[in-house]
Amino acid sequence: MTQIVIDVEPLSPGFLPKRLLHRENECMQLIGNIKSRINTLVFGPTGSGKTALIKLAMRECRDFLYVDCMLYSTEYSVLREIIPTNRFVLCRSNYELFKELQKIAKERRLVICFDNFTQLKSIDVVKKIMSIGICVILVGRVERNSPSLNQNILSNFPTIIRLEEYSVDQTFDILKERTRLALGSASYTDSPLRRIAETIGGNITMALAVLRAVALKAESEGKNTIDEVSIEEMLPQNDYLDELSNDERIIFKILSEWKSLPSSRLYELYAQTAKYPKCERSFRNYMENLCLKGLVRAVGEKRGRIYEIINDEHAEGNA
Repeated sequence: MTQIVIDVEPLSPGFLPKRLLHRENECMQLIGNIKSRINTLVFGPTGSGKTALIKLAMRECRDFLYVDCMLYSTEYSVLREIIPTNRFVLCRSNYELFKELQKIAKERRLVICFDNFTQLKSIDVVKKIMSIGICVILVGRVERNSPSLNQNILSNFPTIIRLEEYSVDQTFDILKERTRLALGSASYTDSPLRRIAETIGGNITMALAVLRAVALKAESEGKNTIDEVSIEEMLPQNDYLDELSNDERIIFKILSEWKSLPSSRLYELYAQTAKYPKCERSFRNYMENLCLKGLVRAVGEKRGRIYEIINDEHAEGNA
């Protein structure tokens, strides 16, 4: 029997390649901006390589700090994430934490990236951090005219790096490169990779997730190649949407708009939206059902769990 999966890591969301195919120019520009301490906005749709671009730049630059605002959305949590553990022991308030950050900024030429920055409770924390001379990189799906970006903020960001959605050919190139690293050479042909690229529509995160699922399914079923597995089976079906309860539809619509949310934040938005919101236990049951139907993916465990929409095409059509 042909071994299909040699190393599943290159198909995983957290894998960071040595270089980003079709993002070389953007990567050079971002690294140059960071070294020159130029505040920069990075925009792009879901699955366009924004986070990978940032993390690749982190390899090349010293004193680069990364904050995922999906997880740290308040001023206090952001400052606690930035400041080294041994330095915030005696800090009990935002004021004390910020004073400590000022001291660190005098010692080191910090660059701080706020990924998913629109999740911040207030953009004021970014303005305060820039006011003490720290270089800031903002990353998100929003456009320049987003309500999250008033003119006061925009005036401090002279450079915008816009990541366009990957084309079918570009998606195919990336899939082929990752497949070369992850799968046995005799276990695939270009045909299923091309089919995934044509089906997904530029979201490389989704394309890799589908390829990973196809490869693992083929291996678990004792197949010799991934060509023997139906790609369509790995995608959510529209029929499932008709089977959702009213609460599940509300949750699905919220997640369709945000694409990815921590469990606690998703429940909070659901409770604000639903006329008669159910308890957290019912919410967990709803999420389990959405995952079983292949509409939503759960990443992580318990308190750190994040839910992601699986197919943007279905999501946008029902948002």
